[in-house]
Order: sequence, then structure tokens, then C-alpha cells
Amino acid sequence: MKTSYFYCLAAVAVVLAGVGIYRWACRWRQRALKQRDAEVFQLVDQWTRSLKQEVAERKEAERALQASQEFVMRQERLAAVGQLAAGLAHEFNNIMTIIQGHTALLMENPNLDEDSIRSLAIINDGVERTARLVKQMLAFSRKQVMQRKPLDVKATLGQTAEMLGRLLGEHVRLDFEIAPQLPAILADPEMFQQIVVNLVVNARDAMSSGGQLTIRADLARFTAADIPAHSDRRVGPFVRLSVSDTGSGMETAIINRLFEPFFTTKEIGKGSGLGLATVHGMVNQHEGWIEVESQVGKGTTFDIYFPVTGQVPQEAAEPSTAPEVRGGKETVLVVEDELVLRELVREILQSHGYRVIEAASGLQALQVWDQNRDRINLLLTDVAMPDGMSGRDLASKLRQEQPRLPVIFSSGYSQEMLQKNEAAGPGVTFLSKPYRPLQLAQAVRDALDAAEQADSPLATPAQRM
Repeated sequence: MKTSYFYCLAAVAVVLAGVGIYRWACRWRQRALKQRDAEVFQLVDQWTRSLKQEVAERKEAERALQASQEFVMRQERLAAVGQLAAGLAHEFNNIMTIIQGHTALLMENPNLDEDSIRSLAIINDGVERTARLVKQMLAFSRKQVMQRKPLDVKATLGQTAEMLGRLLGEHVRLDFEIAPQLPAILADPEMFQQIVVNLVVNARDAMSSGGQLTIRADLARFTAADIPAHSDRRVGPFVRLSVSDTGSGMETAIINRLFEPFFTTKEIGKGSGLGLATVHGMVNQHEGWIEVESQVGKGTTFDIYFPVTGQVPQEAAEPSTAPEVRGGKETVLVVEDELVLRELVREILQSHGYRVIEAASGLQALQVWDQNRDRINLLLTDVAMPDGMSGRDLASKLRQEQPRLPVIFSSGYSQEMLQKNEAAGPGVTFLSKPYRPLQLAQAVRDALDAAEQADSPLATPAQRM
């Protein structure tokens, strides 16, 4: 009996031990499953976060690529339109030179009646207006003549204050906020004022019901950390000119097209679409850039950045009376492919006593030179000509034989000859189209006088008297 009792107790103990082991095994299995589930969930969470980050990075890369493509396309579009504008401006300048020149010659006739004088004055005024429009086209295409010098921004803005007030009228309040002791910038004073005027007119038109216009000027410094991607910003100190209005503001789609020539949101007849395009071209010529901030209904701010210079601005000289143009007996080689313009130049120079030899192209001019090299005292040539020889090429060839031959380049592109090239140097001057007869005569006289003062071997003893 006792043995059976012990067996029963042993059996119960074994059963209880088995139950305990089973429960322990179940708990262990549950803990293992929970740990495995936690690890799985953690891995899934990591993968999810990684996938989200990868998607976000890919979207950001796509947005950056799209922004870069749009930026490049805008630059290419502006460059293409600028090239077109420059070509049109060149042709217009040739035509206006002819019209303006013959108008001036007719107005010198003492026998004209009042009606004829009035008509010629109206024609001349129309040419002047067209010349200003073409000048804007050249500014946009970055081919306008520049005369950069150290400029005091504060003083220049002060000189334009009264004129800007008249432009704005009584319904717009004008405020200036100019930082003291601003460094000078290298700028063309006329072009700088034109930039300000165009921005002010644009702001005025955005405030048809009145508002406030604020012109600020201060010093901005940029480091590499301040330059975002796809930005025109550069490292260094810059004078920042800001023009802010409280007008209607603009949407992003309009901002992206602001500087395209002939793009305007104004009514037909109230804007040429060249104002801001002109500003863009002029600022680029000054090695600066433009930033625009605008909100619909809250106004717009244009920030223009100009590189500073260590040069000191000089006080403006008092305007002097233009001297009477003196003629001469020298011989001028005129090279111009447009017949009517060439005839006009010949008539103007002959009226001032000069002898004129003509050529319609660079190749023809070389033939004329071979026959008359000992007689020619000055070369007056257009820059762009047919037959594969430009005015620069022609001048280079002639000056190889006569290094001190004075040369006047005449061009409707204006700026192209101001770039560094093999033809630039002493004795080379530039005459931009359109020009008046007296401007042409003065340019010729100045070039010849400069050659004589340099003891040019081309000047004969009789000519030096």
C-alpha cells in the first residue's frame, strides 16, 4: 500500500512538474513571439520610414530638376529674344540715321517756310522717340553703350527725387530710406536713373488707386552660405537698391515672365512691355542682378544688387557750350554697305570740306585702299558688313600697314565694339547710330585732331598748319 501511495505521489509530482514545464514553455513561447513581433514591427517601421524618406528625396530632386530646367529655359528664351531685339535695333538705327540726317540737312535750309519747318520738327521728334525705344531694346539685349564711372547712389537718387515725384503724381506717396555712407558703385549715371524711373513707373501703374512707394538703398554682404541653388547671388559686398510698392502684387506665373520683352499685363496702348526688360538688361550690363518678391493684394519689391567699388565719385562738371564743328580738307574712306546711308555720310562730310572715297564692302575697301593709301587720312566704317569681312577685320588689315590710321567704327549694335577685341586700341573711336550730322562731323574732326597731336605720319606738313 505504501508503495502504491508513493507511486501515486510521484505520478502527481510528475504531472505537476509537466504542467509547470508546459506553462513555462508557453510563457517562453509567448515572450519569444512578442519579441519576434516587436522586431518585425520595428523592421517594418524602419523600412516604412526609409521608404518615406526616399520618396520625399525623390520628389525634392524632381522639383529641383524642374526648377533648374525652367530656369535654363527662361534664360535661353531671354537670350534668344534679346538677340532678335538687337538685330531689329541695328536695322532701325540704320533707318533712323538716314531719316534724322536728311531731316537735319533740310532744316539748315534758310528758305523753308513755317509749315515745312514744323513738319520737319515733327519728323525729328518721331525719330527721337523711336531712338529711345530702340535704346531700350539694346539695353535689354545688353548691347547698349555704357559709360561707367564711380557713382554716389545717395546723391544720384537725390537728383531724381523731384522728377520721380512728378511721375508718381499726388495719389502716391514717395519715401526714401538711404543708408548713410554707402560705398560707390561703377555705373552709367543715365542708365542708373533709367533703371529707377522704369521701376517707379511700373510701381505707379500697380497702384491705380494710390498707395506708397519706398525707395531704399543699403549695403548687403553675401557669404557662400547665403547663396541658394539656382540663384544669381554672388559672394561679396553689394549696394542693394530696393523699390517697394503697396500695389496689386503679382502671381508667380507673372513674375516668371516679368523680364520678357513685350510681355505686359497692361491694357493695349498703355505699355510697350519693354520697361522691365530694359531694367533687366541694364542691370546685367552692370554685373548685377534682380530679385523680386510679390504677394497678390499686398504689393511688390524689386531688389537690385550692384557690385561696390573702391573708387571715389567725382563731382559733376558744369555743362559747357558745344563748340562749333570745324571742317577740314582731309580724305576719309567711308565703308558702308547701305547705299542711302553711305550717300548721306558723303554729303555731310563734303559739306564740311572733306574729300570722301567710298566703298560698299570690306573687300571693295581693300581695293580702294591699294589705289589711294597715300591719300586716306581716316577710316570710317560700319561694323557688320557683307562678303565675309567685318569692319573690325578691315581696320585690322589697314592698320597693319598704317598703325596710326585713325578709325571710327559706326554701328547700330553700339556695344559690340566696346568688347575686348583685336581692333581696339589707340586711335579707335566709336559712333553709335543713329547720329546727327553734326555728331558725325565732330567725331571725324576729333579723330583727325587726335591723330595729328600724336604726330601721326599720315598728316602732311600742309595739314599740320
